[in-house]
Amino acid sequence: SGFEGSVVFDREYLTFELIKILKKDFGLLVSFSLLLVFVILVISYGRIELGIITFLPILISWLWTLGIMGAFGIKFNIFNIIISTFIFGLGIDYSIFIMRGLLQQYKYGRENLSSYKTSIFLSVFTTITGLGVLIFAQHPALRSIAWLSIIGILSVVIVAYTLEPLMFRWLVYIRGRKRTAPVTLYGFIYAQVCYAYFFVVSALVVVTGITGLRLLPTRLRKRGLHWLLTLVAKSTIYIMYMSKKVIINPNKENFSKPAIIIANHQSLIDIPLMIMLSPKTILLSNDWVWGNQLMGTLLRQVDFYPVSMGLDELVKKLRIKVDEGYSIIIFPEGTRAEDLEIKRFHKGAFYLAEKLNLDIIPIIIHGSGHCVTKHEYYGNKSTVTLKFLDRIKLSDTDFGTTVRERTKRISAHFRKEFDVVKQSYQYPAYYRDRLLKNYLYKGPVLEWYTRIKTGIEDNYKMFHELIPKEGKIVDVGCGYGYLPYMLNFLSEKRDILGIDYDKDKIDVANNCMSKNQNVNFVTGDITDYEFENSDVFVLNDVLHYLQKEDQDLLVTKCIGKLNAEGKLIIRDGDRDLQKRHLGTRLSEFYSTNFGFNMTKNDLEFVSGKELLGLLEAKDMNVEIIDATRLTSNLVYVITHKHNLEEAQSNG
Repeated sequence: SGFEGSVVFDREYLTFELIKILKKDFGLLVSFSLLLVFVILVISYGRIELGIITFLPILISWLWTLGIMGAFGIKFNIFNIIISTFIFGLGIDYSIFIMRGLLQQYKYGRENLSSYKTSIFLSVFTTITGLGVLIFAQHPALRSIAWLSIIGILSVVIVAYTLEPLMFRWLVYIRGRKRTAPVTLYGFIYAQVCYAYFFVVSALVVVTGITGLRLLPTRLRKRGLHWLLTLVAKSTIYIMYMSKKVIINPNKENFSKPAIIIANHQSLIDIPLMIMLSPKTILLSNDWVWGNQLMGTLLRQVDFYPVSMGLDELVKKLRIKVDEGYSIIIFPEGTRAEDLEIKRFHKGAFYLAEKLNLDIIPIIIHGSGHCVTKHEYYGNKSTVTLKFLDRIKLSDTDFGTTVRERTKRISAHFRKEFDVVKQSYQYPAYYRDRLLKNYLYKGPVLEWYTRIKTGIEDNYKMFHELIPKEGKIVDVGCGYGYLPYMLNFLSEKRDILGIDYDKDKIDVANNCMSKNQNVNFVTGDITDYEFENSDVFVLNDVLHYLQKEDQDLLVTKCIGKLNAEGKLIIRDGDRDLQKRHLGTRLSEFYSTNFGFNMTKNDLEFVSGKELLGLLEAKDMNVEIIDATRLTSNLVYVITHKHNLEEAQSNG
């Protein structure tokens, strides 16, 4: 009775139960925290690819830590459970710092990664030094804190220093240089599905040829394999849904009469593109394809031959196949053209045509190199076109009488027709995807701004139509370089310079994947920049960032450096159009107040009347294009007056 109202505690039992509850909740907490961190990373970077790469060191280091602790018999207790949350947080910081350094290098070309690594190393050193000394403590719980700290921190640092940069560089670099387009998760999965389909179905064809068709006569078995191979090639090409396929065959060529089929070579998908055209074809391949274990086995079964066999031996073997009604597919360039232009044709195809007494059917391939470029294995949006040219008969002397003459003249004919096909696709919308991919992994805001800006501009179609396809062009106030890159895609003969006083924008433009010697960017104040004589000056939404006197000075400078046949193109809001001007002011409010455009002073929109007065005083001819009803933006196409007078007199 003396113990009434008393409570009995078993300290050992309570401690055990408390640790048990902590362990159970800790596992749930870690899982939830990992998921939450991953979601936050994806949202922050705006790309699931960057979220995965940043998250993997955290996940892998945690698994390593658990594995090492289990191997050495280190168990979780109330002390190291608490300290593990601290280690987990440090791991997140380290991964983010490494990714930040990688992104700054990729986006701006700034080598800050080593600085971040140094900072991480100092943090690791001080943390391990501070907590690691507990390894000498007498109490087991304190020693477990030291072991957990050492194992956890070293694990995350090793993975962050090695795996994270390796995976990021795989996204954007190949063979020590930037890719033509970065790898995306969607593109990676898409490519794996296409390749897996091709290899699995090809393997089935090989097995079918070795087993299922063995009982058939040789000739019938070969025909069956050719039919299956054509089906595999065609289904593989059409399963690549990201690319539109266009076949132009005006003469309805069906290869009923054997011929030598020649085609330019841009991409690894050119082989299935050609094979899918008819089961009555034989492809001459290089040693790399012939030596491939799967492809080589398949090609040998259908009597495809390597070009290294030698022309004399090929003539003997191909004569038999021609007598059976087969046409011969040859890529006369011998290798894929990295710049997608037509390379020198070798004489082998034309020699075989003469020896086998065959016509030549030229087929132009366009767009396959944009779909899967050389050295790349991941597809891009594109339109792949096959255009059949007229059959060239062996008796047609317009292309020469000797192998040498026919090689030279047919090559020239092929280049001319290829340029016609190429020009038919020289429109801005065709290159939109290529332009957008230059700004992937450079921040979610910039990526979406690029999509919206280029969409509003209709991919700069109007500027492309106004600007000649050859000449020196200066984009004054170029921003991130959208217009210069699009103009370059549409004509490589344009020599383009972009100028902007925002150094960050110029650094972004200079570090795009499509940067080449014909597109250059410099940081400079356009009010005092010394322009060179040029064929075109573009002032696209620039003047209203300057004060009135600077506007007049800039226009005057551009006119003074404009070549005799040149153009000055100005697009800006006209404050005289009061009802429509509100839309222009609203769009500029968003662009200047949300960090897209820098301003030195208050915006001062031009007066169309005053601008026309200035141009009249400079003896310039002006054409005004009013292409919008929602804003006051007008386009002024300005040329020297003597050009108009000469055109009228010639007319």
